[in-house]
Amino acid sequence: MAVEAFFNAEMAWCAENDKHASKLIEQRFNKPNLGDIKQIDWASVEPIDILTAGYPCQPFSNAGQRKGTDDERHIWPHIIKAISILRPKFIILENVRGHLSLGFKEVLSDLAQNGYDAKWRIVRASDIGAPHQRARLFIIAYSYGEGLQRNRWQERGFGSEFATDTNSDACQKSRRTDREVSATDRGLQSRQDIGQARSKHRFSRSMEREAIPNALDQGKLNAKFVEYIMGLPGGWVTDLDLSRSQQLKILGNGVVPQQAYYALELLHD
Repeated sequence: MAVEAFFNAEMAWCAENDKHASKLIEQRFNKPNLGDIKQIDWASVEPIDILTAGYPCQPFSNAGQRKGTDDERHIWPHIIKAISILRPKFIILENVRGHLSLGFKEVLSDLAQNGYDAKWRIVRASDIGAPHQRARLFIIAYSYGEGLQRNRWQERGFGSEFATDTNSDACQKSRRTDREVSATDRGLQSRQDIGQARSKHRFSRSMEREAIPNALDQGKLNAKFVEYIMGLPGGWVTDLDLSRSQQLKILGNGVVPQQAYYALELLHD
């Protein structure tokens, strides 16, 4: 969602083998699903400009056994194979903070061997005002010599302002809020600090039309509450014909869109 908004792009296809996540993709995006990434013949796949991958975090997470590249869920070798054949202009990757100390050097080495530079940084969901930390590693890779200047992206038709509602009133409100922040936070000196101050309003601004669901439903974690704190529109996951545990798994594997968009903004500077 964030990549589509930031680059003014549209999903061409995806590769998802979880049947419940595939149901969400079918309902919300209605794009071809290529299935198991390990079984795809990439030479027969439609070329793309941007490849995104939030590959499984369990091999690198501090909450797991941290088997890294020895974990059977480690699918980076299949992703770099796709990259080597499809040769996208940009690659957007996401994983947990623990990936920096386990398996990350292999990712950078593989990207370099395939002719890609990379930039990366840790961004937390709380950086954009979400009520939880959820620190994540975001990586953007690009062909040698391309650089990350926004004007070059715009020349290719990429780049747009992120808004949760595309109607003009909502967009105008978003822009006014940014101006008010920059005018009132006069003590901030650097561009980065000002950008961070603006970012903290994004979650509340994008979710202001949503009533906050109760955290518990009959004594159990409410999937609607998790959906809310993940920055998603009400019902995006919970309106689907899935069990509560299935909904929570999808939400737990996701990324706050406003957080990802902010990471892209920081990385392009």
